[in-house]
Amino acid sequence: VEYIRSNATATVGGSVTLGCGTVAPTIYIWGFTKPGTDNNVAVAHNYGLGPKVQAQFGSLGRIQLQENSSALVIEELQKDAAGMYTCQALFDTDEGARITFYFTRLDVEDN
Repeated sequence: VEYIRSNATATVGGSVTLGCGTVAPTIYIWGFTKPGTDNNVAVAHNYGLGPKVQAQFGSLGRIQLQENSSALVIEELQKDAAGMYTCQALFDTDEGARITFYFTRLDVEDN
């Protein structure tokens, strides 16, 4: 298991792309943790039926998954989008499954 941490800053109304590795994983799930809480909730995933974004997160902005990758794109960013984003990625390799956690702390500034 590997843990990779990064920070990103964006402005309200702008957009940001959060990465989940340089190669698309076999399976991934994006989670979001609001500042001041320990609750990590699923935002997007590709379990079984292709990429899917959870509709209830409109308060963060317009969320989508970048085509042919696992990157999370948030457009029309809202202040509520600030927090910790976690991508849990499983890579199916010749040596077996490899799991990597990508933690990105997003700060959203007023424009």
